[in-house]
Amino acid sequence: MKSYKVFALLAVLLGVLPLPAIAVTVEDLFTVELPVADQTTSLRLESFSQAFKQVIVKVSGSDEALRSPAFERPIEGSARYVKQFRYISRSLPDDEEYDAGRLYLRIDFNQQLIESLLRENNFPVWGRERPSTLLVISYDVNEKIKLVADDSTPELVEALDRAASIHAVPVLFPLMDLEDIALVKIGDIVARQYDNIKTMSTRYAPDALLVGQIVGRSGKGWQGDWDVRFADQIFKWKFEASAKQAVIDQAIRHLAKVLALEYALEDHQRVEQSLLLSVSSLEGIENLIAVQKYLKSLNVVDSVRVALISEDVITYRLQLRNSPEDLQRLIDFGEVLEQEDFPQVSGEREAQIIMNYSYVGRGASN
Repeated sequence: MKSYKVFALLAVLLGVLPLPAIAVTVEDLFTVELPVADQTTSLRLESFSQAFKQVIVKVSGSDEALRSPAFERPIEGSARYVKQFRYISRSLPDDEEYDAGRLYLRIDFNQQLIESLLRENNFPVWGRERPSTLLVISYDVNEKIKLVADDSTPELVEALDRAASIHAVPVLFPLMDLEDIALVKIGDIVARQYDNIKTMSTRYAPDALLVGQIVGRSGKGWQGDWDVRFADQIFKWKFEASAKQAVIDQAIRHLAKVLALEYALEDHQRVEQSLLLSVSSLEGIENLIAVQKYLKSLNVVDSVRVALISEDVITYRLQLRNSPEDLQRLIDFGEVLEQEDFPQVSGEREAQIIMNYSYVGRGASN
């Protein structure tokens, strides 16, 4: 998640934000890289199993599938879900102990097999377009309180960011510069003064806002107290543990779970419906292919093909796994297409939904 965080903070510094909230495209959902001691078959198979579990968590949004009896055999036979793997040797900067390089195993899993496995067992499949979350957190150790930011608590930021990467949840942190401090004080976070917090957060344009406290007391352990708000919904919870890392991991794990409840689509919602989607301002074969690739990447879409080409308007026929409303929500959530008007229904004998968009293209990849 580091690249997204850096991009967002640069945008703030350059005065680009606030912008409308946009989704973040998460790459490598089906790829895991693990450090390994050697290239033996036994260690490789063990790594396949470990990486398989990580992919299931990233793609479904939680570890619930891993606790299902239906996943016992897939975990044991995780090798059949591997598309390819390779060993990579990397040297560590400023570390003479590893002059020869540290060995990693990069594992790419078969996307179709993983998604089919989840859907067959009624677990959600969360696509690459994911909401960004601003983390506004106070850190209280024996009544010495700080606001969590890169400058004041770098180790805590790194731990939160690492946990977010495991769950493929894009996160960013406030700069807590003079502008932020003028709007939000530590007491606002403790007292949940959301008017002030929300005003401060607008410069970062997040899709979701996580506000919380990490509190540690000598001899009493650690506690997390959390609120997450997005899409007119509020989720609140508390968590206690003996270790600070456990509180951090639980906060991100629960954040991923509640976001997946909104944005991941489950198999029992399947409708298998087709529609036409027209895209204007689409010039050049490269853009045509980019939009087709983007639409296919949305997890509500089963297949995409070009139905009609007319000047700079391309009409695609989409076969959906879920409802047109789900498709519309995911497209609105992204930054590739912009809706021109409300969906229409053709007057033909077989009613056909037609959706009309114009090409923006900031989030499309060729």
